Amino acid sequence: MELSAPPPGPDRAPPPGGRSRPVVVQHSAGRPGANGPLTAVQRVLASPLAERYEFVRMHQDAGNGGVDASLLREWVRLLRRTRPDLVHVRGLQNEGFHGVLAARLAGCPRILVTVHGTVRDLRQDGRSWRRRLLTHGAEPATLRMASHVATVCEYAAGRDFLRPYARKFVGVIPNGVPVPRDPTAARERMRAQLDLRPGDVAMIAVARLTWDKGYGVLADALRRLPVGGARRVLLVAGDGPERAGIAAALSGADGTEVRLLGNRLDVPDLLAAADVFVFPTLHENMSNALLEAMAHGLPVVASAVGGNVEVLRSGGGRLVPAGDPDALAAALAGLLDEPGERRHLGQLGHKVVVESYSLDVMLRALDGIYQRMLRR
Repeated sequence: MELSAPPPGPDRAPPPGGRSRPVVVQHSAGRPGANGPLTAVQRVLASPLAERYEFVRMHQDAGNGGVDASLLREWVRLLRRTRPDLVHVRGLQNEGFHGVLAARLAGCPRILVTVHGTVRDLRQDGRSWRRRLLTHGAEPATLRMASHVATVCEYAAGRDFLRPYARKFVGVIPNGVPVPRDPTAARERMRAQLDLRPGDVAMIAVARLTWDKGYGVLADALRRLPVGGARRVLLVAGDGPERAGIAAALSGADGTEVRLLGNRLDVPDLLAAADVFVFPTLHENMSNALLEAMAHGLPVVASAVGGNVEVLRSGGGRLVPAGDPDALAAALAGLLDEPGERRHLGQLGHKVVVESYSLDVMLRALDGIYQRMLRR
C-alpha cells in the first residue's frame, strides 16, 4: 500500500481530545459476501488506515422492520463508552437510520453518512408501503441527522433527493477493490473445480438474486443467443429472496448451462475462471462486483445505469440499455465468440480500475474526508 502514517502536520488533523489516534466508528450491516458496504468496511479495517485511526465496529447481521429499541440502546452504550471522534454510517435504509440515530442520542460530534443506494430506485419490491415509509421517513431523517454526507459515485452525488443536503456534502468516496497481481493465477484450478473444459466460454453474474438486478432481462437475452459454437456456461454467485423464480427463468435458456452457486466467499477465484462478466441491473450506484471483475481483466456487458456509465466511460466493456434483452443478447454474442476482443476490453478495464478504483484510491479519498472533518 502507498499509504503511511505520518505525524500530524499542516494538512493532517491532530487527534481530538489529546488521544494518540482519532477514534472512528465503522458502521455496517449484513453478512459477509452479501453486500458491498460491508465489504468496504472489511477492507478499510484491514488497511493501513487502521494504524492512523482507532477503529471501532458497530455492526448488525440483519435488517429490522421497524425501530429496534434494544439495538439502539446497545449502540448508544457503545458510543458513550468509546466517545468516538467520528462515526461513519454506511447506507440510508433502516440500518443506516439506526446508526445515525444512535450517534445523535450518544452526542457524537461528527456523523458521516455514505450514500450507497436508495430504496426509491427499487422496481420489483411489492411492499410499496415499506418503500414509501423508507423514502419519505427513514432516508430523509438519516440525511437530516448526519453532519456530513458523501456518495460512492458522481452519479449519486447529482441525485435530486440529495440537493436539500448539499451544504453537508463532503465528496465522493469511490468503491475500491484490490487489484490482483496475476488475475489468471487461479484460473485453471477453479475451472477444473467447476468442470469447465478448455474450449468452454463462461459468463459470470455476481449480484443478489432479486429481479432488480436484471435477471429477468438476462434470462430473455440468453434465449436470444444463437445456438451452436462453444459450450456456454453462466455462473451466478449470489443469493436472495427471488432465488426460486430467477432459477426457473434462467433454466429455460437453450444452449447455455446455468449454475446458481449461492453466496460465495471465493468470488475472486470465480472471476478468474470466467471469460465475460454480465451485469444487467435495472439500477445501480457503484458496484464492487463490477470493479472486481474489471480488476481481474474480464470484459463487461452492463446496463447503462448509474455508476456503471462513469466506470465504463474510459473502456472495459459494452453498455446496453437497461431492460433491453435484444441489446444485451447482441452485446454478449459479440464477445462470446471473439477471444481477441475479450482480451482487449479486459485489458482496458483492468487499467481503469488501477487508475481510478483501486483500494489505494478509495483509502486516499476516505482519509482525506476524515481529515477534513476532524479539522472542523
